[in-house]
Amino acid sequence: SMVARRRLNNLVDNQSKERTKLSSGSRIYQAAFDPSGVAISTGMRAKSRSNMQAQRNVNDGISLLQVAEGTLSVMHQIGGRLRELAMQAANDTVGEAERAVANKEFRQMVGEVRRLTASTKFNGNHLINGEGSVYDLQIGVNNDPKADRLSYDLKKVLDSENNFGLNSVNILSKEGARASFSKIDNMIKDVSSSRAQIGGAMKRMESSFNNLQIGRENLEASKSKIVDTEVASTTANIAKNEIMKSATTSILSQANSTPQAALKLINA
Repeated sequence: SMVARRRLNNLVDNQSKERTKLSSGSRIYQAAFDPSGVAISTGMRAKSRSNMQAQRNVNDGISLLQVAEGTLSVMHQIGGRLRELAMQAANDTVGEAERAVANKEFRQMVGEVRRLTASTKFNGNHLINGEGSVYDLQIGVNNDPKADRLSYDLKKVLDSENNFGLNSVNILSKEGARASFSKIDNMIKDVSSSRAQIGGAMKRMESSFNNLQIGRENLEASKSKIVDTEVASTTANIAKNEIMKSATTSILSQANSTPQAALKLINA
């Protein structure tokens, strides 16, 4: 009877644990179930959450570069218009009055280039004015400067000092208009190179994002093998324990009835 009661208690305890695993979906609902598994899975869970934040960091970095690239796109258009106005003013088919009108638009466009350079920001940080334009983007889950961070100096991308040398340029004369060609061309070339560098950095960050996604998928799969409940096995264990509990209960009932039979014999 005592053995049967001990076995019955063990079966009830095992059944409770298996049902807890099944209902929670976690094989290690308590640390006591698998202490080493808890230690391993906790570290993996932290890495997985860090991976998700790294993905958000990459997306934020891409957004930052998209803002800078959008401004450079507008500056490209302005450069084309400046070249067009200079070409018009370089021709003797226009007079001084027409050049003066064209120069007004020319100076406005030059002022807009200066304004865009000074005002383009991301979360309050300047992007293309050369001041405070160095960014460290954490794109990995560890502390390796080469493998986990992308450092980007936007000052090196765009040399916008002195407004590309356009501040002193005007097209009030055909000589001035012709002299402006080289400076406008240099501006367009600089902006084109900058856009190419930013585009390359964006492609690199997109590749980093894809790599982070694949890494997290593999990490979650590994963690699942350690932590998640094996439904088929757990269900089978519950059924097995239920059968064994019924058998043990029957044996316990028989063991408890034996003293009663002996007592009847004594009384008789």
